[in-house]
Amino acid sequence: MVTYPMKPGTYQVSSGYGPRWGTFHAGLDFAAPIGTPIYAAADGVVVEGRERYNVSGFGSWIWLDCQDSAGKDFIYGHVKHDGIMVKAGDRVRAGQQIGVVGNEGQSTGPHLHFEVWGSPGRLGGAHQDPAPYLAGAAQPGESHARPVGKQGGTLFGVDVSEHQDGMSLKQAKREGIDFAIIRTTDGTHRDRCYRSHLDDAEGAGMLTAAYHYLRNPSEGTSVAQQVQASLEVMGDKKRPMWIDVETNVGLHVGHIRACKAEFERRGVRVIGCYSYVPYWEGRISPSEPDSHEFGAFWVAAYGQNPRGNPREIYPGDQHRQWDYPLGNQKPALWQYGSNAQVSGYSVDINAYRGTRAQLESIFTGKKTTSEKGPLMALSDQEQRELLEKTRTIHHELTHRFQTRVRSQDGDLEPYRDTLVGYVLETDRKVEDMHKNMLPSIWRKITSKLGKEKK
Repeated sequence: MVTYPMKPGTYQVSSGYGPRWGTFHAGLDFAAPIGTPIYAAADGVVVEGRERYNVSGFGSWIWLDCQDSAGKDFIYGHVKHDGIMVKAGDRVRAGQQIGVVGNEGQSTGPHLHFEVWGSPGRLGGAHQDPAPYLAGAAQPGESHARPVGKQGGTLFGVDVSEHQDGMSLKQAKREGIDFAIIRTTDGTHRDRCYRSHLDDAEGAGMLTAAYHYLRNPSEGTSVAQQVQASLEVMGDKKRPMWIDVETNVGLHVGHIRACKAEFERRGVRVIGCYSYVPYWEGRISPSEPDSHEFGAFWVAAYGQNPRGNPREIYPGDQHRQWDYPLGNQKPALWQYGSNAQVSGYSVDINAYRGTRAQLESIFTGKKTTSEKGPLMALSDQEQRELLEKTRTIHHELTHRFQTRVRSQDGDLEPYRDTLVGYVLETDRKVEDMHKNMLPSIWRKITSKLGKEKK
């Protein structure tokens, strides 16, 4: 994926690629105030970042090697040095913030100087006009939807109701939202947007499920009446169901059991329960129930609940919330906020760590092909760790790394090769040393000693 180095509305292009002032300008200049964020244009590895000072002409720079993903190297010049967020060896993702605009080096005003270099990179390659390369590029914060079955990563989803009437889930899909969980009912209140949201989401290719907000019968309706209302809303579009457990008056575990049993008796799969930590631990009588009884667990825990792009506000796959068990079970889904900006709306936002096929298996209860294989002997976390290690090994074996040897001027030499290439090159040099250099040195030594004896 190609990403613009700056967000729209934060810059003006102040100078293009080509002849300028009797010299050749090898990049695009983006004029912007000091401190304006800049972003990685593609997935790659940092060649030089905050550890490099006094780059000739630029003052400070960020050099990204994105040959594996894009066949390009990218140079970010004049960046504010104490705003550089990456160092040599760091891996970056397209759209990840890596620094901020500065005014360092030979600069006539705050701006980002952005260069694109073709294969094999800045050393050995040729600079190219960035404008055609950036044509049609995504903006930072945008995300291309994953194709069905893509392995690895984190899926993001929204849960919606009539409160989001008018929200385009097709646009949400274009913004990288993978699944939608749609309300049918609150007690016996019928959500008027269930069908339209469902059609919109499934028309966009999203995974879908439904949810019912369970009310305590003391609030006026029996569990059976609530389930009947939910079934009437779904009609011929029944979908797997989450039971939303959070009504203010509290619930008895028997109410949840009755709700699950009634849905299943009527032919609707219950995926599991949704709730938040204090509620599940303290508002369900007679005591915190074991959540395995009801299926998977979907937890709500917002923290500071920031406003923004779903991926930018996501606390991450390693956040401790993923390891916090409710009812002796870690969450399958995490609702980590209610202020995500999606398709022009502020919405509840959810994350799932895994593949689309794995999430579909949770929703439907049907095992995927991959789940029937030998990897199922590993936990989800172990599978994710194995995938990441495999990617790391593949990168280290196939990537052409930049040599660390520098010229007398302090610049890196242009040599690049894989780890195996470096080993073989070292083997060649050692063999050359044994065959040629050492005999030559020995001949010179013995010749000199012979002359001295005479």
